[in-house]
Formats: sequence, C-alpha cells, structure tokens
Amino acid sequence: MTPLENIDMKTPKLGLMAFVAGVLGTTMAAADFDGSEPLMCSFGNVIECDHGSTCRAVTNESVDAPDFVKLDFRKKELVSTTAGEDSGAEDITVTDFTSFLVVQGAQGSGPGGGNTLGWSISIDQASGQMVAAGAGEHAGFVIFGACAPN
Repeated sequence: MTPLENIDMKTPKLGLMAFVAGVLGTTMAAADFDGSEPLMCSFGNVIECDHGSTCRAVTNESVDAPDFVKLDFRKKELVSTTAGEDSGAEDITVTDFTSFLVVQGAQGSGPGGGNTLGWSISIDQASGQMVAAGAGEHAGFVIFGACAPN
C-alpha cells in the first residue's frame, strides 16, 4: 500500500471523529452557558454615549468598567474584578430565554446619590458571547465580550 492510499483510508475515520468531537463539544459548551455553573466574563469593546452627543469607543478604565465579572447563578450575585481585586457582591436577576441568559442588576448609591447605573447582560448559551448595556444618569454604555466557565 502506498502512503497516498493509506491517507485516503484514514480520512473518513478522521472526518467521523472530528464530527463526533464537534457534536460532543457543542453539547458540552452549551451546558457551560446555561446558568447551571458560574461564569467569568471579560469585556472587549466598550461604546459610550452621552446625552446630546455622539457615541464613541472608550476603554474599560475610562468608564470604570471592571476587567472581569464573575456570575454565580446559584447565589444570584455578580462580583466585579479589576486588577485582581474583587468588589462586593451585587444581587442579580436571571432570566433564561432558552438560547440566551439575561442577567440584570443595578448599582450605585441610590436616589440622589449620583453614579447609579442599571444594567443588563445577554449571554449566548451556545457560544458564551455576551453583550452588556448600561444606563446611567446622563450616559449609556454597550459592551461586547465573552464568558467562560469559572
């Protein structure tokens, strides 16, 4: 048997193995993002829009967005992490829409206290990709990122 014939015989087996691994990997990955296990999410692109002006790309640091957020669905809490330091836990509400998890919350010092923000995070249960939106007193934010099992 020539080396070429040998490769041709292995190709269907490798194709089948790749297909099975892909199906199993997709099934396992979907379970990772269904809200049954904690997630760690990182923020990538941040867009800020101020009242009466245009929207622009900004950095996490310029809008005090954390480097990571940890979502614990069993405890119903979110913990922000910046430069390795965790913030206090914030209560969250989680809604499962089959293909997306929607996580919502609010933060700040309350009425009249300034620096308050209502936010929502949508997480694609198939891929872990996320989009967060926040609304403050005079600004709005859209943040794109991804989550991974924690």
